[in-house]
Amino acid sequence: MKTQAIDRRSFIAASSAFTAGLAWPAASYARVAGSNDRIAIGLIGCGGRGSALRQEVLQHSEAANARVVAVCDIWDAMRERAARHVEDIQGDAPKPYADYKELLAHEGLHAVVIATPDHQHPIMLRDAARAKLDAYVEKPLAINFQDLCEAYDAVKANGTIVQNGTQLRSLPSFTGCREFVGSGGLGTILRMEQARNEYHPYWHQYLRAIKPENTNWQAFLMHAAPQPWNPEVYTGWMGYRPFSNGALGGYMTHFTDLAHYITGVTPPLSVVAMAWKNQHGEKFTVPSSVQAVFEYPGGFSVSYHTTTGNGGANFFRAIGSRGILDMSDWNNPFVSGEGSQDPQALKEKTAITPIPRDEHMLNWLKCVRSREQPNADIDAGFYQALTAIMPDESLRQGRRIGFDPAQRKLIAV
Repeated sequence: MKTQAIDRRSFIAASSAFTAGLAWPAASYARVAGSNDRIAIGLIGCGGRGSALRQEVLQHSEAANARVVAVCDIWDAMRERAARHVEDIQGDAPKPYADYKELLAHEGLHAVVIATPDHQHPIMLRDAARAKLDAYVEKPLAINFQDLCEAYDAVKANGTIVQNGTQLRSLPSFTGCREFVGSGGLGTILRMEQARNEYHPYWHQYLRAIKPENTNWQAFLMHAAPQPWNPEVYTGWMGYRPFSNGALGGYMTHFTDLAHYITGVTPPLSVVAMAWKNQHGEKFTVPSSVQAVFEYPGGFSVSYHTTTGNGGANFFRAIGSRGILDMSDWNNPFVSGEGSQDPQALKEKTAITPIPRDEHMLNWLKCVRSREQPNADIDAGFYQALTAIMPDESLRQGRRIGFDPAQRKLIAV
């Protein structure tokens, strides 16, 4: 299908019909903390990302008048370590849980932080929303389209405040990029592209020794098909289906979310993807190298690839009619007139002015109290997860996959 490139304002207008099909108004029925109440938080998942997010909650707890009152992990060592850490910082111990559903029923709880394996995110978010609890949930929001829709609908129906863990939206540098592009500084947006390469697939680093008696294998599997205990799958789940879709959800969704944030355009019309393995990926079931090209309204395209075996040649840039916005250094993006023959082409290399924003976790904590929507709300999370699910479906079917927002379903194109 041949299309023409359009500017950002027309771009957003063209996509408004798509977003309308996903917006359901809902009153807020969540367990809302009063203006002077301390926000009671439960942490679900105490591993790598869970540890980092726990530290962020504790860092901002005084400013946000928040307290960690409960922690949950099916791995006993992770759960015990998290409880000790919280007690060391807060002075009182949170209640430990091995079952997240028991944590959701914790008396006086207002909100949860979900940092578990990817396949568990939408199930736990859905259950948290039904329990009237606000949530900060790690990305991707889901790796399965049905799970994604169920979680989204539960959040909308219950009016809970959800922040997706695409924290790059809250960096002052990328907010400055959004302002620059929104002002028309780059002219007509033609393409955004990123290469994020590495020597080893990142899931190699998470392999650990663990005995089955120290965790709950069935709880880990959740709604996945039964299979025998496998410590490599348990600790290296990022490299195995159906628990992950690899770099599509792990790396690419940060980039596609920024493409949405900076341009203001969602959702993609279609995508085509390809994937392969190299010498580092044989024992894992997700591809170690992937490439995906998305089509957006107006002919704007977004291209992403990860290649393993060499960690160089990385870049992140937006190409416009007036020049190029280079964001390869996340903290120091710049624009130049490279490649442009437009009369209004940028004349010289210029740094993007950062725009201060609250850190991502603090933004969510403030919104839990104010009931405003956070930087990466449930709609942003839906579209971000969609960009991981669509190329994965393209790989499964070996063809181009589109999204029909009116019927809210994936279609073969």
